[in-house]
Amino acid sequence: MTDRPKQLQFRCINCGRGASDLFKDYNNGIIKMKHCIQCSAVIDKYIEYDPVVISLDILLLNRKALRHVLFNSNIKGYWKYIILLLMFDAFVKLTLQRAKGEITPVNPTYIIYSATEWDFYKNCLLASVELSSVVFVISLLVLVFSQIHVPAISSKEDPSLLNWKDIVRALILSNFGKTLVILVVLCGTQNSDTFIQLIKAYICAANVQALRVCLPSWNSAIVIALTVTGHLSSACVTRYIQIYLFGS
Repeated sequence: MTDRPKQLQFRCINCGRGASDLFKDYNNGIIKMKHCIQCSAVIDKYIEYDPVVISLDILLLNRKALRHVLFNSNIKGYWKYIILLLMFDAFVKLTLQRAKGEITPVNPTYIIYSATEWDFYKNCLLASVELSSVVFVISLLVLVFSQIHVPAISSKEDPSLLNWKDIVRALILSNFGKTLVILVVLCGTQNSDTFIQLIKAYICAANVQALRVCLPSWNSAIVIALTVTGHLSSACVTRYIQIYLFGS
């Protein structure tokens, strides 16, 4: 896998073919959408869509919307997004631990109450381990499998467009489902375990779709197997760290 050529910095959201531009600007606010040389469809219809519509399609795990966000959007500040994910995840973990009586809440009358929330900091570390281990294990599995089994590349796809930066970025961005876990806190902690497991399944499905966008020539069953294996491995690592940090 190599870096994407600069002249093909965009992708068709329909077939994944590389493209140099998404539209032609005729000045005076007049633009013409370009069509893909492979499938003849509009390269990226989402550049004219409202962000709300794009967000809904992403929540539905639409691969066209994922391609738009991953390859045709100039997204900056990934570290802010990662911090947001980790804080959401850590806050939910802390809330559920307190609801189950696994940890003792800090007395809010303490002068340095906010600074003594060590359990929150521990959960931030736990959330960091969970996210990084998922990304690392799945990326490692993709690397290993690509060495022992090179998938057949379709003539409609350009293998030079694949690179590790895209895969890591796709795995991180497709963890947006972690923000949905905050609904557990808003709706109450009753049946929270079931809800969290459903969210984890949704995140796993989002990871699968993101990998299918980055690895369009790979068999879907292989991508699913690698993703599930990565999540199971991450769960084991996270559980070990949790026992070390909280003793339970």
